[in-house]
Amino acid sequence: MPTIRVLLDPLARVLRASPLASRWWARYRTWRLEANARRITSRRDGRADRLPEGVVYESTMRCNLHCEFCYVGALLNVEGEWRQEMPLDMLRKAFPDQNGLQISLTGGEIFVRKDIIESLELFRQKGYVCGYLTTNGTAITEDRAAALAQLALKGFLKHISVSIDGPPDVHDVARGAKGTFQKTAQGLKRLQDAARKVGAPLRVSINTTVAAESINALDQIVDVAESLGVDAIGLNHLMYSTPLEVDETLRLLGESNPAIIATFITRDPKVTPDQVRTQVKALQEKCRAKGVKFDFRPKVWPELTDAYYTAGSPIAGRCLYPFRHARVGYSGKVYFCPFIRIEVGDLTTQTLEEAWNSGRYMELRKKLLDEQLFPVCRRCCKVELTRPER
Repeated sequence: MPTIRVLLDPLARVLRASPLASRWWARYRTWRLEANARRITSRRDGRADRLPEGVVYESTMRCNLHCEFCYVGALLNVEGEWRQEMPLDMLRKAFPDQNGLQISLTGGEIFVRKDIIESLELFRQKGYVCGYLTTNGTAITEDRAAALAQLALKGFLKHISVSIDGPPDVHDVARGAKGTFQKTAQGLKRLQDAARKVGAPLRVSINTTVAAESINALDQIVDVAESLGVDAIGLNHLMYSTPLEVDETLRLLGESNPAIIATFITRDPKVTPDQVRTQVKALQEKCRAKGVKFDFRPKVWPELTDAYYTAGSPIAGRCLYPFRHARVGYSGKVYFCPFIRIEVGDLTTQTLEEAWNSGRYMELRKKLLDEQLFPVCRRCCKVELTRPER
């Protein structure tokens, strides 16, 4: 028997296609998020609700590519540690049964795990909804594509984001391996064909990153999207921190080990603010002309570009991510956030509810409220940057 989610999906797609309904929905979401933010910030003790709104599960930290700008690059393929990935029986015990809980999967490259489809099915059986999967697309076989289409048809899987940085030659350089674009394109086509074959409502988008290797070809990603039959592009601004920002964050947190900071650390982002502003504008205009949906994160508006891409510049904003989403590593460790990997729980010995409001979690949340942003938070995809008044 179809679930309510499956029955409502066609209506949701119609509403998303309506400009008037989309604007109304965006305003409602903004109002709801702000109301929730006021409620969170009014409690100064760092306590969150009983359970998170969603969980981001790092299903693996293995990867088959070598991207210089990867914000978790230092954590990838650490010899031996990948063997700590939670097997299915441990996943079943670690994650609670909770209808409607949003689960999203990232990595590493999630499809390096041989049991990734079985893991997704386990989460579906627990009543979860999968908000998104991020993948480089190179390991999507026909069997996996068919299984993913079925998960979308059942109302579990909503969105898959495939990482592409430009035309074939640009993408291969950015991703550190020749022939990567072709493998990604093949995986994407398998996915599209499988979803089309069963009529699955699966959204597929291209995810691209501002980086020195691809900045001059940024607007060409629209041509790539057209050639691949994709109508949505998500842009990630380069996520990075400077060594000084890392040191200052460690001081504020009372920590001494720089390894807890997981981001691309550099004194020079290797792109200039003018370059970024020009190329992003060209990309946005080309998307508009071609009817391709476009979004970007964090919200680096043109007037924020100078500060964002000038290493060390302070940027105002806030982050409420640790109050809303749990970050669970491949071994069951719960971390404060994607960038600040201080262990705040362990799902192999605790329930999610116990970990979610542990003493260390609450202490770090309180510090975040006091500081508004830690220095390494300024260039994270989860940050809500303050837009200067015009």
